[in-house]
This record gives sequence, C-alpha cells and structure tokens, in this order.
Amino acid sequence: MDRVVTAARAATAAETALHDAVDHARQAGIPWAIIGAAVGVSRQAAQQKFSRPAPGRLL
Repeated sequence: MDRVVTAARAATAAETALHDAVDHARQAGIPWAIIGAAVGVSRQAAQQKFSRPAPGRLL
C-alpha cells in the first residue's frame, strides 16, 4: 500500500508541475495549439484542461 500512496503523491506532484509549466508558457505567449501538441492533445483539450487549477490546488 505504501507504493500506491507514493505513486499517487508523485502523480499529483507531476500534474502540478505540468500545470505550472503551462502557466509559464501561456505567460510567455505560447499559443494553446503549441501547448496541446507538446502534451499530445488538441488546442481545445489543452485549453480546457489547463485553464483550471491543477487538481487539489486552489485558485
């Protein structure tokens, strides 16, 4: 069970880091289409996913 907890914490940390990186990219003027391509989703999907705070994170 310890491995499950550790993996869940790592996944949360990775998701938070990804949201932070996308926030930084958007502040630098990178378009949603480029961000989407980088994470393997459409422009629309990237905008929908990353326009909200990371799970477990407040505005």
